[in-house]
Amino acid sequence: MQEKQQLVLIITIATFVRCIIALSIGLGNDEVYYLTYAQHLQWNYFDHPPMVALLIRLTTFNLHFTNGLFVRLGAIIFGAINTYLIYDICKGIKNKKAGIIASLLYTGSLYSSIIAGVFILPDSPQLFFWLISVYFLIQIVSEQANQTKINYSLISFGLFSGLCIMSKIHGVFLWGGFGLYILCYKRDLLKNDYLYLGLVITLLLISPILIWNVENHFITYTYHSQRVTISRGINPSSFFREFLGGVFYNNPINYFLIIISLIVVWKNKIDIEKSIKKLLLFLSLPLITILLILSLFRDTLPHWSGPAFVTLLILASCHISDEIERVKKTNSRMKKLVYSSCILILTIALSGILIINFYPGTIGKKDEKSLGKKDFTLDMYDWKFFKTEFKKIRDKDLQSGLTKTTFILNNKWFPGAHIDNYIAQPLGFDFIALGKLEDIHTYAWLNTYRKHLKTGDDAYFITVSNSFSDPKELYQKSFNKINAPIVIKQFRNKKPTRNMLVYLLQDYTGE
Repeated sequence: MQEKQQLVLIITIATFVRCIIALSIGLGNDEVYYLTYAQHLQWNYFDHPPMVALLIRLTTFNLHFTNGLFVRLGAIIFGAINTYLIYDICKGIKNKKAGIIASLLYTGSLYSSIIAGVFILPDSPQLFFWLISVYFLIQIVSEQANQTKINYSLISFGLFSGLCIMSKIHGVFLWGGFGLYILCYKRDLLKNDYLYLGLVITLLLISPILIWNVENHFITYTYHSQRVTISRGINPSSFFREFLGGVFYNNPINYFLIIISLIVVWKNKIDIEKSIKKLLLFLSLPLITILLILSLFRDTLPHWSGPAFVTLLILASCHISDEIERVKKTNSRMKKLVYSSCILILTIALSGILIINFYPGTIGKKDEKSLGKKDFTLDMYDWKFFKTEFKKIRDKDLQSGLTKTTFILNNKWFPGAHIDNYIAQPLGFDFIALGKLEDIHTYAWLNTYRKHLKTGDDAYFITVSNSFSDPKELYQKSFNKINAPIVIKQFRNKKPTRNMLVYLLQDYTGE
C-alpha cells in the first residue's frame, strides 16, 4: 500500500473512532464550561484566550446545534488535519516512512488524539496552530532555504504563533524556543527585518488579550499566577502527578520511544539536519522542564506540556524510520511498538466509553452525602436524566402555586455549567452563578448579560452529591427562606451513582 493510501486510512479510521467517542459520552466539565464562552464572545476570558469560543461558534453553526458531536467537531477536524501536518513535517525533514510513523504515533497519543482531538478544549486549536508554526520554523532554519523562503516563513510564523497564543497562552513558548535557538545558533537572523515584522504581527494578534486584561485589572494573570506561584516546601505528589500524567497522556509506548530518541539525539546518531534537530529540542524541552520544576512546588496539569511532547514525536519518528530501515524486517520491534501505541489508545478509548456509560454505580465515594465524589466519569454521564426529573419538580411546584420562578442558581462553574447547559437552557430557565470570582470564573461576566434577580424573587438552587455545596451557608442572608432539598437519585447499571439536590430559595433580599 502506498504511503498516501496508508495516511488516508489512518486519518479515516482515527476520525471515525473520534466521532464514536464524541457521540457516546456527554460533555466533560471543562468542555461544557467552554461552551459558555461561545454564548457571549469576548476578546479574552477569565481563564483563556478566545479561540476555543470562536471554534465552537463555527462548528455549532452559531450555537444552533449544541449536541456533543457538533460542539466537539472542531477538535475532531483539527485532529485529522494535524495528523496530516505531522506526516508532512516528517516527510519533509526525513522521508515518507517517517511521516507515516509520525501519523501513527500522533494517533496513538492520548493527548493529541483524544484530549485535543476529541474534547473541545483550548488545546484543540492550540495544537493545530502549534504544528503549523513548527512547520514554518523548520523552513526558516533548514539549510536548503533561500532568503525569499525564510522571509515568507518568518511572516507566516508570526501569524500562526499569534493564533496559537490566542488559543492558549502556552503558545508563547514557540517564540521563547525560537528566540533561544536564534541566540545560540542563528544570530544573523537578528539582522533580518522580517523577523521583527513577524514579531509585530504576533503582538498585534494577541493585543486583545492585553487590552481585555487592562480593562479587567489583569485578572487572568492574577488568577493564573496564584495557580503557578512557587510556594515554600516541595510537593512530591504534584511532581509525580505531572511526571506520570505526562507518561500516561502521551501514551507509555510513545513516551518510551521519545526517551530512546532523545538518547540517540544526545549521542548525535539521528540522521536529520542538525539545525532542525536543535530547533525541535528548543521548542519542546524548555516547556517540559519548566513544568516539571513548577510541579515540585505547585499543582500543574500534565496536558500543559502536550504540544512539547508532540514536537518530540517528530524526532522519535525520524529515529524509528532509521531503525526500521537498518533492521530491514517486516515485523521489526520498532514497527510493533508503533502499532501497539495505536492499539493501546484504542483500548483506552473503548474502555473509557464502557466505564462512563455502564460501570455499576460509582468508582468514587459511596456514602449518601458525597455519593460519587472523586468519580471523574460522572462529568460525562447522562446529565439529561436530571432535566427530566427536575421538570417534574418544577411542574408540581407550579401546579401547587408554590412558586413561578424561572431562576436556577449555583455557586461554582462546575457543576454550574452542566446545570446551565443540560437543565436550564433546554427548559428555558434563567441560570445565574452566584459565588466568589475564583469559583464562578467567566460567569462573573456572563451574568451581566442575563436576567437579574430582583428583591422578592424565588430561585432554585441545584447541586450534586459529588460536588456538594450547601445553600444555607452560602445564601442565608440572600433569601428569607431556604426549603429542605428534594433529592433526585441517579443510577448507573442499577447501582446508585449520584444524587442531585434541588432547593427552593424564596424571597430574595437583594443582598
